[in-house]
Amino acid sequence: MGAVRSGLATAAMLAFVGWFNAARSAEAGSSPPSSSTGTQQSAWGDTGNPTTAPLKWAGLVLNLESHEKDGKKYSFLCTGQFISPRVVLTAAHCVQDTDTGGWYDLQKMYFLAQYQNNTFSRSYRAVCASRFDGWWPPQLRSQDPEEKNRAGQSRWQWDYAMILVDRDSATGHYKNWVVDWQGKYSEAGNLHIRGATATGYPAAMLGGQIIQIAHGEIIFIPNLPKNVVALRHNHASLTQGSSGGAWVANFDQQEDAQHNIIISVSSFVTKQSGVSYGPYPTSAFYRLLDYVSKGCVR
Repeated sequence: MGAVRSGLATAAMLAFVGWFNAARSAEAGSSPPSSSTGTQQSAWGDTGNPTTAPLKWAGLVLNLESHEKDGKKYSFLCTGQFISPRVVLTAAHCVQDTDTGGWYDLQKMYFLAQYQNNTFSRSYRAVCASRFDGWWPPQLRSQDPEEKNRAGQSRWQWDYAMILVDRDSATGHYKNWVVDWQGKYSEAGNLHIRGATATGYPAAMLGGQIIQIAHGEIIFIPNLPKNVVALRHNHASLTQGSSGGAWVANFDQQEDAQHNIIISVSSFVTKQSGVSYGPYPTSAFYRLLDYVSKGCVR
């Protein structure tokens, strides 16, 4: 399908690692990043405000020095958001490598809340992380090309994960999400809410330094893998770094049951510009949340 992993692992992260270590050591007493209440148009969408709902619940998922090439170490960045006091929702490939199946080191995994322009309100350490086995099934190592291809296609419906962090969110969390929602948010749906707003830190916008938002139309494409949905936002620069960012129905600063409803997370993009793809969550979502909330033990 030509899927592209949407994290960020670049040489520029070498400088980021040194900055992060210094920033984390000086974190006590730090204040949240500032932002105006308006939005600034970019090639990706609009610049988001990390001081208000729902983006005050979002941040960077940082896998520190997770890759090495030519003697240099690189970090891998995604987007995540609190969905309970201590659980962060992100993409499965942000905790387990898409190509190798290797898990990223929990000792080097952080969530940087309200990240913007090299500042964040608080860093959180990962305690445990989990996703469904469908994300990396044994068939991906099959010698049978057809079996391997089927597994490679079907895995994308499971490209979401949850991380338990070491302390409660200081800014709150998303309280609304829906599963099995097909037919509710498309143009043909019967709700007054249409479409969703993608959120994330795309590398194309100042190297992923500023969270972006882009509203779009929900579409179900017949030839997509099972339980994968598309969001057409018409912003071609949605690129690496935005994986795991929530798709939010009724995006608004109001914090109530009618607003800021998570319906998916960004998983991958293809050569078709202006369209992002994400898993269509089923009731299994609740099982994963319960499991991670209990420390990833049964």
